[in-house]
Amino acid sequence: MMSYADGPHVLTWEITRACQLHCRHCRARAIPRRDPEELSLEAMIPVLDDLAEHFAHPPILVLTGGDPLERPDLDDIIREARERHLVVAVAPSATPRLTPEAVQRWRDLGVHSVSLSLDGSDRLVHDAFRGSRGTFERTITMADAIVRAGLALQINTSISQQTVDQLPEMAQLVRELGVASWELFFVIPTGRARLMDALNAAQIEQVLDWLTEFAKGQPFRVTTVGAPHYIRALHRRSPDMPLRTVAREARGFAFINHRGDVFPSGYLPVSAGSVKEQPFSEIYRHSELFQMLRNPDCFEGPCGLCRYREACGGSRARAYAVTGSLVASDPGCVWV
Repeated sequence: MMSYADGPHVLTWEITRACQLHCRHCRARAIPRRDPEELSLEAMIPVLDDLAEHFAHPPILVLTGGDPLERPDLDDIIREARERHLVVAVAPSATPRLTPEAVQRWRDLGVHSVSLSLDGSDRLVHDAFRGSRGTFERTITMADAIVRAGLALQINTSISQQTVDQLPEMAQLVRELGVASWELFFVIPTGRARLMDALNAAQIEQVLDWLTEFAKGQPFRVTTVGAPHYIRALHRRSPDMPLRTVAREARGFAFINHRGDVFPSGYLPVSAGSVKEQPFSEIYRHSELFQMLRNPDCFEGPCGLCRYREACGGSRARAYAVTGSLVASDPGCVWV
């Protein structure tokens, strides 16, 4: 199994909290204007240097927000990252700032992929979820522009009580869009999301069972966020498959917010330090919080006893959001 103790596979960087949408589940609790304490490009440069110089395999750098297009220096940030040979992905919001011209610039700068959020198979569901009319049509239009530009397209879908019934239709739409990957985000009750928005354990298990069947033979990658037990569902369906360790909070994944604070994920609001005070590489490898979350011996209850505890470990973000404990069993898993 893969080891993520030395470095993350993915680093998501919230370069701004500003966004013009008002999504009902927003992790960031986005605001209309940029925070004056946002890290400047100058302050970001040492972090980019650290990523390039202190990891044998630098993580994929996902520039997100809020809406990264709210930063007028977004292209400069991308340019600096690419000059250090980092693999860069951009996760914009579907606002009028997202244009085919912006996508062409990103392609010319060497961006690898762009992810768009699509939470319903029609405008009524998606626009209601995103809190703004017209976002469904703009997302479909820009998905086509991204594929035509030759960039890898990832569709992110939030799975909640409001969207779960549309999964089969969403799957068909994702196929038609020509995606490189489809990432399903199982809503965690943090930020604006409420516990009543999230699926219960039985519902999550039903979705994972459906997903393991759907994913077979698809020409694109299918992954989950907030449901690391997808690996258990896959292995149960195909017991002979190699059991790999999935990336989750602090183990293959990390998050930096707009002020430079480092978290195990954007859905787990417990900071391990700040890049303004310590290199990210040191925080990831040596902080007490990250080391604890990578150690399944610390987990309590069924998550600490499960045969999949090394490969899965449960969602630490959901455990914390629901129980207040970082090491409790994941209440979103039926095995609990």
